[in-house]
Amino acid sequence: MGTNTYFLFIALLGIVAVAYFLWLDHKRSRLLCLRVKKLHASPMFAALAPMLKNAQNRPIEQLTVDKTGVVIRFLHPAGSELRFHLRDLGYGYLSQEKQEALVVLLEQFLPRVADVHRYSFKKKRTLLLNGHYESYYQYTILNSYKTSLVRAPYYDGSSRKLSFPSW
Repeated sequence: MGTNTYFLFIALLGIVAVAYFLWLDHKRSRLLCLRVKKLHASPMFAALAPMLKNAQNRPIEQLTVDKTGVVIRFLHPAGSELRFHLRDLGYGYLSQEKQEALVVLLEQFLPRVADVHRYSFKKKRTLLLNGHYESYYQYTILNSYKTSLVRAPYYDGSSRKLSFPSW
């Protein structure tokens, strides 16, 4: 009888822990949704929107979101990029929560980068000289998708026969 109550207590404790973590996750996702809505209505996003509209029509090689702003590097022409620096436009640095909200908003605005078969997503941390860590988010194009984009103008994927003149 004693071992049965012990296992019942452990099972009950596990159920309570799982319920607590589910509640925390729900609370965090709800706060993130509110941050995204607030960021979408902000003047900062209104200033960022023309740059994102330009990026929707071009193949993106890398997209980086850090505390200073957003950097989008394009595949064609090589080396071209768009930078949105917050300090240059009179905005403060982004907190970690605002960076997460901006990443979610960019995934909604640029749905190609959210595709796991096209881009890889990484949260990276760098160690600063004062011993603190700084986080940033980065989407990088996958080699298979990059190859298909580079080859697309030359090869359309169809197996039609080429017509040669017959003499």
